[in-house]
Amino acid sequence: MKKEAIKSKVLVFDTNSQGIAVGSSALRPQGRFTIEAWVCPATDAEKQVIFADGETQFYLEAGELKFQLTPEAEAISSVAAGLVAGNWYHVAVARGGSRPGDTKLYINGVENDNKTAITPVISFGNTYLGRYPEVPDSGFHGKLLEVRVWRFARSPAEIQANMTYFLTGRELGLVRCWTLNEGFGTAIGDKTTNRATGTVLGNATWEESEIPIKTNLNAQERLTRSTGLEDYAYWYKEMAKQQKTEADSIFWRGRIWV
Repeated sequence: MKKEAIKSKVLVFDTNSQGIAVGSSALRPQGRFTIEAWVCPATDAEKQVIFADGETQFYLEAGELKFQLTPEAEAISSVAAGLVAGNWYHVAVARGGSRPGDTKLYINGVENDNKTAITPVISFGNTYLGRYPEVPDSGFHGKLLEVRVWRFARSPAEIQANMTYFLTGRELGLVRCWTLNEGFGTAIGDKTTNRATGTVLGNATWEESEIPIKTNLNAQERLTRSTGLEDYAYWYKEMAKQQKTEADSIFWRGRIWV
């Protein structure tokens, strides 16, 4: 039996759209983070911003995925990705530091980047989805879905584990999660406790579309993917990165199943 396609309301941006304004920064000044999104570009010709925070930009350009901390900095880019208009792709950037190779790009869960050095982060600003306000002609054209921001650099295994599932908003380390499937209005909800609600600007429209994300988890998937199975590993990893001792650190509750 042929599996039925999963459909959902998605937000569609065109040449008259101005993206989504969220407000205060979603990224941390020390500069470790992961940004993820599902994208379906309507064109592969021009620069199309997926996520912007201050001067930091995560975007598509000429069929490649790119990330740039400031307009003056050299962008890190995918290599021969050939992202084709009309297709869904899961894209991510994970930044673990300022050394060459510390910032990685992922397309459909697989690393693809030119390992360009990234300058240290100084500061961030307001967050936008689907636009970079300093460059009016760089808005996203197409469909965006499930934009996520994490407060650490996720590994390939971590990205692959839940990129095809809608998150609950309670995942450890998740600081923003805009599903973008409201289906009406101009208010875009954030599933996390930060409640960073966005506002649709311009003439973006809602459309029912086949999507690459599963809307429901079965019992086993819900147990292992949605309740923080990796809590202990994450706690120790964060403690090591920040050179903190156990006494200095906040303990996040963990779970183990056998």
